[in-house]
Amino acid sequence: MGLRLYCIKISVLAVLSGGVAAAQPVRPEVKLARAILTEVNQLRRDPPGYADRLGVWRAYYRGKRWQPPGQPAQRTREGLPGLLAAQAWLKQVQPLPVLRPVTALAKAAVALVPQDITALSLAAQLQRYGQWEGLASACRSQGFTDARVIVAHWLIDDGQPQRPNRSNLLNPLFRVAGVACAPRPRMTCVLTLAGGYHAKPAMSKSPPPRASSPAPRSQAPTPAASPR
Repeated sequence: MGLRLYCIKISVLAVLSGGVAAAQPVRPEVKLARAILTEVNQLRRDPPGYADRLGVWRAYYRGKRWQPPGQPAQRTREGLPGLLAAQAWLKQVQPLPVLRPVTALAKAAVALVPQDITALSLAAQLQRYGQWEGLASACRSQGFTDARVIVAHWLIDDGQPQRPNRSNLLNPLFRVAGVACAPRPRMTCVLTLAGGYHAKPAMSKSPPPRASSPAPRSQAPTPAASPR
């Protein structure tokens, strides 16, 4: 199996996608994590169409400064040409299967939120919760609180010659994913990706031991063995 890691300079949120009781309010980081995976799958369904949607982002550049509405400003290396390059590239990409969410991968993403993501740390967390198939990688974002902004930032991949984040999002070998977000104190998000993933089986809880009958008064209880 191969392991490939692409680190991202920006970070955002990390969250487990899962069922939430209707009576409980959904936390913002949970909403964001779900929205990120939804946005990534919209991208994969129609890359050329997504390129057209990125056209409105041109207005958010002022020279090398990039600031979508309601989000922190970023000082980019490439400026508007980075966005134009992303749009041109997306126009040539064929539709891809959507990513299937895997809870165990989301748990690995949660564990990676406070860490510096390296090949070793990624492998350790993936192995902690199961076993991946084929390639595995991760994307990270910090500071942004809007799923579309996060995905756009990964697509543009400002200042990265090999565009590793963009390649991650549109790699046909990736079929499953997990997303996690957490405010720490800025919103940080991690997207984990793999060709496949087999979660470890849940540990079954042993039933509590039944209380034994008290020893008869005429018989002393057997002393416990001394540790060696």
